[in-house]
This record gives sequence, structure tokens and C-alpha cells, in this order.
Amino acid sequence: MDRETMTNEENYAFDLTGYLHIPGVLTRPEVARLNDAIDRTGSLEGMLGWEDDLREPFRDLLIHPQLVWYLNQIVGYGFRLDRTPEILCDETCDTSAPLMGGNEPRDPALAYYHQNDRRFCEGVRVIWALSDVKAGDGGFVFVPCTHKSNVETPEDILTGEDDSDYLFQPELKAGDLLIVGLSVVQGMRPWQGEALQRLLSYEYVGRGVIRSAGSAPETEKMPVSDLMAELTPEQRASLYRPGYRNTTPPPTLKTDGETIALDESREIFHPSFLMKNPNSGIDEKEFYFWDLNGYLVLRGIMDEEWLAQANATIDKFEDRIVVGDELAQGSKTLAGTGRPLLGGLTQLPSPHCDPFRRMLAHPIVEHRLNWMGASGGRTGGGTAFCSVKGTSGHSQHGSNEPLNPTRGYFYQNGRSYCEAVTVTWQLRDVTEADGGFACVPGSHKAYYPTPPGVRSCDDHMGLVKHIEVKAGDVLFFMDGSTSHGTFAWKSDISRRGILHKYSSRNFNRSGGELSHPEKRWGDLVSGMSDEQMAVMRGPDRDVFRKNVPRLEITNGSVVASYERGSALYSQDAPKGPVAKK
Repeated sequence: MDRETMTNEENYAFDLTGYLHIPGVLTRPEVARLNDAIDRTGSLEGMLGWEDDLREPFRDLLIHPQLVWYLNQIVGYGFRLDRTPEILCDETCDTSAPLMGGNEPRDPALAYYHQNDRRFCEGVRVIWALSDVKAGDGGFVFVPCTHKSNVETPEDILTGEDDSDYLFQPELKAGDLLIVGLSVVQGMRPWQGEALQRLLSYEYVGRGVIRSAGSAPETEKMPVSDLMAELTPEQRASLYRPGYRNTTPPPTLKTDGETIALDESREIFHPSFLMKNPNSGIDEKEFYFWDLNGYLVLRGIMDEEWLAQANATIDKFEDRIVVGDELAQGSKTLAGTGRPLLGGLTQLPSPHCDPFRRMLAHPIVEHRLNWMGASGGRTGGGTAFCSVKGTSGHSQHGSNEPLNPTRGYFYQNGRSYCEAVTVTWQLRDVTEADGGFACVPGSHKAYYPTPPGVRSCDDHMGLVKHIEVKAGDVLFFMDGSTSHGTFAWKSDISRRGILHKYSSRNFNRSGGELSHPEKRWGDLVSGMSDEQMAVMRGPDRDVFRKNVPRLEITNGSVVASYERGSALYSQDAPKGPVAKK
């Protein structure tokens, strides 16, 4: 390789989705040689043990230089083959079997780890495409982002009964390399393509991972010492040695705190003190989708009469629409004119305000906000987005990296903690051809900075997804932790969406008069210096290291700085000294 490490784009893509597609790694002659060997043997597995001239190209792939370069960075030095290679196809795989994988329940031997810029994906599937795979061909499929999922994958997604919003079938060219984390939900679906089905799969794991037994005669059965023969089956189970076929998977000892028994099924026994609450009122698939992607769409919440009233009001007060800034941030893809907005909808005289006031404390929406981030959320009221043909898009903004707890997402013990949620009520249909809202699913868990091409959408690597909605739908997204924005508006019919930004009970992101020291503390701050006043302020919008005022040490003294960065500040953030002399 002509570079030392993976690019930020590659790191971001794998970290976000759990897979990496590297086009054109093998040459045409290399692909032809592999296919010829398969054709000559008539076999779809056992390649590493074939006769010399037939096995060598498959052994070469074991340590292909480009593969080694990537796996050293994704799995870690010392990675090793866990299972012998095979062709993934209808003949070798049960295409009716449920998908496997996922991060819940967690399998530490295959899991994805990231801490302090160190990454370990303990298990990966490496696929070499020996023939083209087109969209809709079927075969190998997976659910992106599930290597970080905190919620167990619903059964009907695994079985294929309802997987249309989740499943991804990669498009590949012969010679491409695909690396997929084994903790990503994955499996096979029936082949629909016209071409030969030839995906060559190798499975690699980290150096110390215990997962599969080998194939040598020595691995058939663990040796039993005289001591072992004298012990009970339960005692012998505690002394097993890994790596043998009769100890893979390992024996399972079931306990209840008083008794112990050997479970012949060998299914994992890992008690939890938590259990699903059937009375929570949370839809399991909604929660799964929200945690997986960072957004959620509820269909058909507004009826036709409600929609008609809301649209009629915007038509009536169209003269109050204000065209704001162009928000493409230099993007060629998103370039256009300023964004038209109509605010003050809940302050309009009755009956014009009525359809918008109905959006406040709506039971269906409020219930989702409660499980997304707890009660106590608040909004400043709705704003109508009224983009017209030619209105610019908004570059992708927000993400989990760099972390900002005041607008972040966290999951713990069955609860979603999202500190900022935006709710958009859709007054008109929006198709991908129209433009409008788009986001990067999974970016609320990103550990790498958003690449410039993704932010601008000029080269978004297929990671930016447009969300199609119908009139009456309600869109939720993690505002601040999920990377989001809009595509330029291209429809002759204007966009109509009512946007409510909700902040949690825990953090402020909109200033307010009580952020000023004298409003919060009264006479208590009389005579204080600017440096003292800086720590007497009330809660305000957090803009990372460029908060103002902020205290810095200069020549051993504490100094209040009011220097701003490029972040978005509240109207109440001071622009200079505030202490009264």
C-alpha cells in the first residue's frame, strides 16, 4: 500500500456500518485462475487442501497484501483464519435460515471494540467476489450498523418476514473485496441473478478468540486425565480445554444459586437481572430502528382535514415567509438559494393556529419523546420549512464525533438517552427526486469525524440516505448526534414540513434570560469581575471549547475570553465583558 493507515473515510465507513468495500483488488487473470480451479474440482469448499496447482491461489488469498494491510488495522495484529473458506451460494448455504449476528446479545469473541483511538473488530468475514453481483440478485445480505446495536434484532427481521427497511445486498464486481464484521447481522437469501454465484468467503478472528475447532485428528477429542475420570460431569466441565471439537462450544453449567446441572444443549447460559417490560408501551421494532439508525418515521399521524387546515394557513400567511441563509456550505451538490421559513405558527390568531397547536403535547409523539429521552422535554414552537425549487440543501451537520453530551445519544439498561430530538410534521409527500431531509444512519454512534465529502454530499460514499415521507407522517431524528441535513429542493411544489426542536430536561441549547448572572442570582453578583461572572451564568448552549465567556490561564492569571469560533451561539451568549465597573 502507498499509505501507512486507512483514510478517515475508510475508518468512518467501517466504524459506522460495520463493513468496507474495496473495489478491484484482484486482477482479471487472478479471478480467472480462482474460477478455473473451482470449475476443475467441481467443489465449492475445501480449497486450502486441494492439489498443489489448484490450492495455491486460495492460499495466496489467505495473506493477500492488501487484505493483510486492512485486517491489521480492523482486527489487529496477529489475526488468524477461524474457518476454512467456502463459496457462499444456494448449494452451500441454507437460504431459508434466519440471519445471524448482531450486538445484542453481545458475543465478545466477535464484537466490535473502540476506545482511545484503538479498534478491535474481533471477527470479520472476508468476501472475494469472483463474479459480478447486481442490485436485486440476492445472495449475501446484511443489516448495516448492527455491530453496534444495543437492541436485540426482532425475529421477523431475522427470518425475512419484514426486513425491507433494514436489509442491504451489496453490489460487487468480480475482483472486489468486501470486509464485514461478524457481529453484523448477516446471512443468505435465494439467488435471483443470471450470472454464476461466486462469492468466496474466509472468516478471520483476533489472535486470542475462541470460536471454532480445527480439522486435524488431534482436535477431535480433548484428552482426559486420570483426575478427570474421578470427577463429576459438572466438575469436569469446569476443567475443559478449548479448541477441541468435543469442547466447542464449551460445556454449559446451569445454576440457580443453590443447584448446578450440566446442560447437554450447550446453549449459552448468561443470566441477566433485566427483562423486557410488556407494559412499557414501546414498540420493539421502533426502538430497534431508532437505536440502529438514529431516526424514526411514524406513518399517517395527521388526517386529511388536519393537513388541509395546516396547508391553508401557510398559504394564507405566505407573505410572512422569510428567506434565510444559503446553507450548502460550499457544496456543489447542495448549492442553491436561501431557505424560506415561516415562524410564529402557534401565535397566529385562531383558527389559524389550531392545526399547529395540535402538534404540541400530541400523545403519540409525546410518548415517543418520553422513551427517547425521558419526560421533561421542551420545544420553542414549530417553524414551517417552505423550500421552493432551487432552495439549497443543508450540509450534513451533527454527529457523535466530536462528542457533545448536551446533544448526544446514550443507551443503558434498556433506555434511550437522547438529549436533543427534532420532530418534523410532514404536510406534503416528499420523494427522493424532490430533495429534502437526508441523514447518515448510524452516525449517532460514530467514533471518527465526518469526512468532508459526506458533510458536503459531494462524495458521500453511499452513506447519506434520503428519507421519503408522505403527508401526515412524523419524522424524529437525533438532533446533534445523528449527522443530518437536506438535499437541494428540486420539485415544482414547495416543501411543507413543521419542525419542532426538543431539548431534554437535562441540558439547555437555546440561552434565555436566566443565563445572565444578574437574572439568575440578583444582587449576589454585584461588584463581581468578568472572570467571576463567567462562572455565575445560568445554563446556555454548549459549543465545545469555544464557549463564551470561558476562563483561560494567561501568565498565571485567570482571564475571561470572549473569542468566538464558528459554532452556533445562543442570542444570550455575551460578545464582550459584562461586569459593571
